[in-house]
Amino acid sequence: WVVLGKHKSLEVSTPWAYTTYRHQFGQTYKQPEEFSARVTSVESGELVEAIAKGDSRGIGKHLHNDLEKVVLPAYPEVAKLREAFQHSDAIGTMMSGSGPTVFGLCESKAQAETVKQQVTQRVADPDLKLWVTPFSGHGIAIGT
Repeated sequence: WVVLGKHKSLEVSTPWAYTTYRHQFGQTYKQPEEFSARVTSVESGELVEAIAKGDSRGIGKHLHNDLEKVVLPAYPEVAKLREAFQHSDAIGTMMSGSGPTVFGLCESKAQAETVKQQVTQRVADPDLKLWVTPFSGHGIAIGT
């Protein structure tokens, strides 16, 4: 299960997020040693191992999104929302893509409902919308 959170009136420009990230951190991708370390981490890192083992807590623990480095400081509402998820019973949290949606992973619907309540209490903002939803067991399906 997953809890999704987003402020209705808040938008983050994807081109802005990527351009800003590239401007601030692009040099790290140009260093062969650092680039090689990133590739190794992605291909054989702890997140991949947790996924292979079906270890939901390990997956939650190793979630990572580089774009948070630029979006969270520039958008305090997103940072506060992510922090609220971090202090909840979610097994892991991360900003989705370039934001502003943040999600928390849960092992059951009951846990997801609890997380939703916890985040609502921490972020008392009528502009914040939260949804509880299960994961899809399959990709896109087109009905005929």
